[in-house]
Amino acid sequence: MRSILISPNQELRTQFENVAESLKGIGLAKRLDAYPDADFLSRVVRAWAPDVVFLSMEDPQAAELVSRQLSAEFPGVQGIGIHTSHDSSVFHLALRLRLREVLIAPFQADDMAHLMRDVNEHLEANPVNIGCANRFFAYLPAKPGAGASTIAANATWAFSETTNSRVLLADFDTHSGMTGFMFNVAHEYSLADATSRTVNLDEESWQRLVRKVGNIDLLLSGAPRLNDENLNMKQLGQLLQFVRRNYSVVNTDLPDSFDERTLAVLREASRIFLVTTPELPSLRMARMKVGLLRKLDLDDKVCLLVNRVTPKSDLNAEEIEETVGLPVFASFPSDYADVTKSIREAKQAAKLAPSIRTFVQKLLEKNPPQEKRARFIRRFALVPHAV
Repeated sequence: MRSILISPNQELRTQFENVAESLKGIGLAKRLDAYPDADFLSRVVRAWAPDVVFLSMEDPQAAELVSRQLSAEFPGVQGIGIHTSHDSSVFHLALRLRLREVLIAPFQADDMAHLMRDVNEHLEANPVNIGCANRFFAYLPAKPGAGASTIAANATWAFSETTNSRVLLADFDTHSGMTGFMFNVAHEYSLADATSRTVNLDEESWQRLVRKVGNIDLLLSGAPRLNDENLNMKQLGQLLQFVRRNYSVVNTDLPDSFDERTLAVLREASRIFLVTTPELPSLRMARMKVGLLRKLDLDDKVCLLVNRVTPKSDLNAEEIEETVGLPVFASFPSDYADVTKSIREAKQAAKLAPSIRTFVQKLLEKNPPQEKRARFIRRFALVPHAV
């Protein structure tokens, strides 16, 4: 169990901490010495993902604001009041705030342990869901050089312009990550640093780990590393959950290889975008990756993206779909000069922008329209001519 304590009363807070530390299972992860405002409370809960919030009730109005926000935004989180008085008004206030229980100082270890057993039983039957983003996208190249990093970077720019929400691009290619190069930035911290610090990860420490570009957050891969060097899968899972809780859109740029880190991201992703080019070697590798993803029971999340399409491409959409074994979700035109210029200037690729915006808008739609196959293929064939 993970919990947060909110109490401006230092004496009350110290008494509670002393008893809580003597018990196993409470997991007091964060202590707040003031009632938080709405924005800060939301960020703290998303960062620490508590099962329980222990809330001082000594300021009824402030406690009510916190309790109402928890009920509305994080309904699964259990609220437990703490107070110094046995007065009946305290228990009436707890009922009004819809708190599960009230603990009165001086706190007794037996009482707290009994309450925690009840809370644990409830949580086992009703796990807390902090509200993870369902827009967690993984960009997987069919083969090196297919352009997955280019599409991931440009889609991130488009997401940041289309939505008012937080957008993250995380580079999981620890062999040859391109995100820093695409955005022309460097940073002293990397994916490895973020993974190793998940135990104490909060909003403040996270902001030091990411590199900001406009309203985009970048988690860079850092210098090339050996395969799974010091990889802790538990910490990696905690990192993935953290970013899902704290961003509305998460784009992850993956390497060509299927290591444990890549598999963890693929399992977490809401959609996997397999990026290929129209050439037969790339399409063959795409087909092989589809087969592997099918064996991993991940094929239901896979969407095919075709990059660098030209009017003179040898294969049309139907032939590409038949070769790979997947329908084409979106396609992007070929323009090396435009992409090279965008990388030099650390900007969006202008000639890619229309197809990228269409792709992103499709992902933002709650119920994207179902198109007839023939119309889709005709549109696919026309995309390169429109640029």
